[in-house]
Amino acid sequence: MADPRDPASVVMSRGAISVDEKLTLRSLAAVLAQIDIGVAVVAAPDGSVGIVSERDIVRALADGADPDAVWTADIAAADVVFAEPDESIVDVAERMVVEMVRHMPVVERGTIVGVVSARDVLPVLADHARDTV
Repeated sequence: MADPRDPASVVMSRGAISVDEKLTLRSLAAVLAQIDIGVAVVAAPDGSVGIVSERDIVRALADGADPDAVWTADIAAADVVFAEPDESIVDVAERMVVEMVRHMPVVERGTIVGVVSARDVLPVLADHARDTV
């Protein structure tokens, strides 16, 4: 098992699924379900990056969004919090708590190389806590 001081690259999911900003919520949900992931990166033509999660889809639908008329760009979070591959797992986890995010794209030399989620870091922290009690 990884150690909390290990780099985030040890637990991150390699690669990141990028979707078009004009994908409907229904199509986005289908992509996430088919690949069995919880988040996708939304790349805009101007080079900006957003992120959209299952929770964003649920929130939009609960607010009455039409899944065939609302696009990923309409619900994607633009204030993305990024991690670096060599940043420690515990530092990434702490920033997730402070920033109140559950997913962080991992960027290396300007390119998204993966995603770290709360599900990735929580087992490492729980194992470490168990060993120190």
